[in-house]
Amino acid sequence: MLVARMLSPVHSLGPGERVCLWTQGCHKRCNGCISPELQPFRGREISETLLAEVIVQVAKKNRCTGLTISGGDPFEQPQALRKLLELLRGTFSDVLVYTGFVLEDIRSGFLGQDAKMCLESLDVLIDGEYVEELNFPSCVLRGSANQKIHFLNKNLIPDYAGYLKQGRILESFVHNQDTIVTGIFNKEGPK
Repeated sequence: MLVARMLSPVHSLGPGERVCLWTQGCHKRCNGCISPELQPFRGREISETLLAEVIVQVAKKNRCTGLTISGGDPFEQPQALRKLLELLRGTFSDVLVYTGFVLEDIRSGFLGQDAKMCLESLDVLIDGEYVEELNFPSCVLRGSANQKIHFLNKNLIPDYAGYLKQGRILESFVHNQDTIVTGIFNKEGPK
């Protein structure tokens, strides 16, 4: 899997203490993308087995019960995503994945069987391309109003209901001598 970075514990991309993994690579090139540096399909390629081991170690160290996978777009690497999710099955009580694809296309098999099988290991999916003109502060956990939060595990709805009432959260980390801000940003003024 092409991986950009991993941070933990993160609180700005889902409720509770979370490990957050950002994959590398996205063909969509949404206008105003928050992470244009994650669009190219280049960088560190890590075996899913080793990546799963590292994620489990980090989760234990930081007492994380949630996992968020973003990107790039994780569904641009469906076979690797499926394998990683299967290796991590049962490790986290809440697995959230962001994608620019829509749930209907994933369920229909339009993206292939690997992508469809990923849904069996997810609890929450946030789908849809980012649309800068629809970036409203009320879209907690989402970059724009067209994106939807799908609860594949309905038991998590109460946890997310409380979290969503907090509004958007940003937090800073230092990674490889750079400062990285995680969370969902409000749209900037005219460019």
